[in-house]
Amino acid sequence: MFKNIAKIFTSHIVVKTIGLANIAFVLFFLSVKDFGEYSYLFLLLNLVAIIIDPLLSAYLVDSKTFNYKKYNFGVLIISLILTPFFYLFINFFYNKLSVTLFILFSATYFISAILKSYLNIKERYYNYGIVDVVRQLSIFCTTVFFFYFLNSNSYIELLEFNYLVSFIGMIFIAIIFLKKEEIEFNINFSRLKKQTFQSKFLIFYTALIPFISFIDSYFVDAYLTKEDLGIYSFSLKVYNISLMLVVPIFTVLNIKQIEIAKEGNYMLFVKKSFKKVIFFSSMIFLVTLLFNWLITNYIYLEYKSSFWNTNILMFGSFITYITLPFSFLIAYRKYKYLFALGIIAVLFNILINYFFIEKYGMLVASFSTFLCQLIINLGAAIISFFLLRNSKNEN
Repeated sequence: MFKNIAKIFTSHIVVKTIGLANIAFVLFFLSVKDFGEYSYLFLLLNLVAIIIDPLLSAYLVDSKTFNYKKYNFGVLIISLILTPFFYLFINFFYNKLSVTLFILFSATYFISAILKSYLNIKERYYNYGIVDVVRQLSIFCTTVFFFYFLNSNSYIELLEFNYLVSFIGMIFIAIIFLKKEEIEFNINFSRLKKQTFQSKFLIFYTALIPFISFIDSYFVDAYLTKEDLGIYSFSLKVYNISLMLVVPIFTVLNIKQIEIAKEGNYMLFVKKSFKKVIFFSSMIFLVTLLFNWLITNYIYLEYKSSFWNTNILMFGSFITYITLPFSFLIAYRKYKYLFALGIIAVLFNILINYFFIEKYGMLVASFSTFLCQLIINLGAAIISFFLLRNSKNEN
């Protein structure tokens, strides 16, 4: 397991490094206000994950549980049907959204997501990492070219250029990595309906997660200034950097947890891993706090006011690292509990922001995100422990 995590971690470090360089260029050429607008639009575009990631998560669990022989790309048909409706939804929040940008971003995201899902199930983690590297490298190279050679400061044109090139890159990488004998495109609506119905709570839960960061940014945009949106967007970027290990850990751990669930070894895993997880999470937390202090005091001085907002968000990432290995609700298919936690978290997020953000500012947005992480991640770990411990005792 740790060898596979290391493979994805290596590529993820490369991806995050390239991503940091990309953000550095964007921060250098855009004002605080424009960076806020750029980040808000990017956050909205990433909500497209809602119409594909939940279905792929459900398919991954079913595929490993029931040992599917071929990867069925027909699962993508539901996402394609939902895409036009999702454009209207995004356009409601950002009426300047260009159709071209939406299509390019969605197509790139869809190809990348389903390709990584396929490679994850086949446990080809080296290739999995290359997908992200190619996508991020395409974005970085086009950002450099855009600012230095096209001499434009339009963040919408920048994103269109980014995702035109990355879309082409995803097409080429898919052609290279897909093996014809391992895939099929079977649009069996009765089978898809059954799979969707059986995993409906997992699908609903996974769809809720992208809303958490968006809710905060939406309230900052609606109730505070454009400069505040830029400052808070910077905090979210640093927060996402602090979560860089979550993807490689979860990608491999998700498969491992399903195997542990099949063998009924949950309690043994907890006893063997608990101290290691606490130590590892604490080290990551301290490093991210130091990183936040360095960049706000010595590099991006115009974002110094983001320091405490970011630190509060860091506590959320700390909770995520501690609890993620011990949350087995997906592995044991206890989806209802995850969905309930997600609903509670989103409701708290909306209520806290609605009543307090205008008075207390960005600190409220940060605190509401931290509270969401606490409710979802710590809640899932605690419920897993009591449910599975009791189950073991009954056996």
